[in-house]
Amino acid sequence: MDWTNVAVASITVVGTLGGGIVTQAFAIRSKRIDAKVQRDNRAEELRELARKEATDEKRAVYADLNTTAHSCRTAIRHYLDEKSGGRTPDLVRFEEAREALRVSYSRAQMVVSDRALDFASEVNRCLDIAHRTALELDEDDAAEVAALYRFLDDSVGFGVRLLRRAIREDLGIEPGADADLGSRLVSLRGMRHEFVGRERPDVPAQQLDDLG
Repeated sequence: MDWTNVAVASITVVGTLGGGIVTQAFAIRSKRIDAKVQRDNRAEELRELARKEATDEKRAVYADLNTTAHSCRTAIRHYLDEKSGGRTPDLVRFEEAREALRVSYSRAQMVVSDRALDFASEVNRCLDIAHRTALELDEDDAAEVAALYRFLDDSVGFGVRLLRRAIREDLGIEPGADADLGSRLVSLRGMRHEFVGRERPDVPAQQLDDLG
């Protein structure tokens, strides 16, 4: 027997079998890598989709908050125009506008940043005060009527514009962390305290906050 031939044949067989096994192992490993890459890509696509949906939802909530705040101020002013002008106010429209803002503000509380929420909360308070004051107002009291008009036109109007700026900042449309925006919020809060405290001059600012 030619052992050399046997050895060569054995090596050939082992090499062929071994090569097949190695090739198969590489193929399995390659499939596993491909599957992992696909899973990672899919996971990233899902994360990106979730981020986009969250951003879209945030934009929609902010747009609604901006619209309802503006509409609520307009409705209060129309109500005041009618009441002080001797006409019967449209109470349904008046209350619907306030309720729409309440709903919008509640939604916004779940998605807005803490900074933007400070502005939304202050504007909501100002509008709530204007709403209650308009309901309780004696239309024959010229001084009170004039005071509410000033509050709506100056303070609340300023607040609604300020809220829009804060929303744009939070969405990345405006430059971020505008220090001047924060000082204007303080000014708005002072305007509210002044309006609420015009008949309560001895009430501390903290208690004025509790009042609305």
